[in-house]
Amino acid sequence: MGIQRFDRSMWINVCAAISANLLGKRAEIEIVSPADGLLTEALGQPVLGIIYDPANDVLTILLEGIDHFVFQPKEVYLDLRLGGDVSLGILDKADAWHIVLLRDPLMLPRAAASLDARQGGNAS
Repeated sequence: MGIQRFDRSMWINVCAAISANLLGKRAEIEIVSPADGLLTEALGQPVLGIIYDPANDVLTILLEGIDHFVFQPKEVYLDLRLGGDVSLGILDKADAWHIVLLRDPLMLPRAAASLDARQGGNAS
């Protein structure tokens, strides 16, 4: 699909569409600010939803244990990647970029299953 910019009139619908497909996704959030440089807000927290509130002009990313707020967002970009990863770029009023990567967690084999495989399948 590539990177797509959305008009403000679509933000509520875009957030709802992304939120409908978040089951099991984890979020990485970084902020790139002209004043503060690169800040990491979240690394692998389960994501619960994304909401845009036009009355208060706030875009909220709801994570397990923490919420990330973007006050007075100016632009919203979306990139749907192969494998189901979703990337959001949100520019706020202070010209800071909030980069949100939503991805499925890395699925590793169970410890017992990998031990059996190394022993040739015999669990004696």
